Amino acid sequence: MTHINEQDRVPMRVQEDIWLALQDAYPDPLLGVRLGQAMQGSQMGLVGYLLMTQKNLGTAIEQLLIYHPLLGEGGQFEMRRSSFYVELCYQPNYLRCARLRVETVLSICLAQARVMTGREFQPQSVMLAYPTPSLAIQQQYQQLLQAPVQFNAPVSGIRMRPQDLEIPLMAADRQVMARLKPEADALLKALTSKSLQLRVSHLLQQEPQLSREQVAARLCISPRHLGRKLLEESASFRAIQDEVRSHYACQWLREGEKTNVDIAGALGYCDESAFGKAFRRWTGLSPKAFKSGCRKPE
Repeated sequence: MTHINEQDRVPMRVQEDIWLALQDAYPDPLLGVRLGQAMQGSQMGLVGYLLMTQKNLGTAIEQLLIYHPLLGEGGQFEMRRSSFYVELCYQPNYLRCARLRVETVLSICLAQARVMTGREFQPQSVMLAYPTPSLAIQQQYQQLLQAPVQFNAPVSGIRMRPQDLEIPLMAADRQVMARLKPEADALLKALTSKSLQLRVSHLLQQEPQLSREQVAARLCISPRHLGRKLLEESASFRAIQDEVRSHYACQWLREGEKTNVDIAGALGYCDESAFGKAFRRWTGLSPKAFKSGCRKPE
């Protein structure tokens, strides 16, 4: 069994480019659902096998909450419980292709839960925090997911009954699970040694206009402490901020739907001139020259 180590992880901006290319190439409102259903548990590598060998669905979800960063940094899972239902919720860490990516993740979770339980698991509903599509599209969602779908939900996720957590898994194997867990722990430890810069990057991907002080406030630490902790991870706030902002600036200029003033505001610059200076520092070009170079020949 081979695993991807931290050095081999695909950079977030490359992942985003892949998602954008997929979205452009396949303008299908149910593309995320189809992608998720096509995923095999074995394609998730170590984490996939670790989940499959748990004793029941509840312990598999608990392991997903712990080890999902090994699969990617695109979002965060959370378990919400009440007397009548349990919800596995998913919050994205990105701006681009958010709906496509959220629906892909939830479709993967639902499909794998069914496979691992021998089709015994059936959710109460799949919740999507996105506007309700046409009735015909709603019916396609329900047919593909084989579950009720709730649109305009407060959060995207899968709602299940508390007793569903006790459904045993087909491939449960305590000995195999015990052998896999130390390796997963080691990989997670290596990944989380850079956890702060990932959290800063996630915040800026969601809101690229945030300043150092605002990011520090979101993380409940002082700006000085933020800088010191990032230095310990061989990173800096300025470098992370530049990477995120330059990515969005280039993307928006290519798309041509925002003015330079709009982009400046969205990235947290006081005016178009300040944005232009930053853009030249990133690319060596003015925004106008970059945009001209992106135009397709007639």
